Amino acid sequence: MVVFYRVVTRQAWQRAQRSGYLLPSAEERQAGWVQVNCPEDLSLVARRDCRPEQQPLALELDLAGQEGRLRWLDPSPARPWQQPVLKVARLELAWVRAVHPLMAEARGARYRLGSAEPV
Repeated sequence: MVVFYRVVTRQAWQRAQRSGYLLPSAEERQAGWVQVNCPEDLSLVARRDCRPEQQPLALELDLAGQEGRLRWLDPSPARPWQQPVLKVARLELAWVRAVHPLMAEARGARYRLGSAEPV
């Protein structure tokens, strides 16, 4: 199975740890799905959605049992890559198997996956 990630800021991760889940964005709620990312898209998504000072993280997800809820959206002008989405109301913290810092390089022009932190 493909490894999927969710890019979040450290602050969003801290809120999720208190609540037990990651809330979707307003756009995701309206669409009825939550975006997840393939490893090759992490830098692009982090660059688009986060600033280095927000300390972006890549949550490595274990989606075993959720395969039937996975869909792939075609590329669009806003997201020029094939976007995997999960047809769920929210991402459960139980699905997070590792947390990786996304290390900014070239002043945030790209990011690389750092070593996993404890969940």
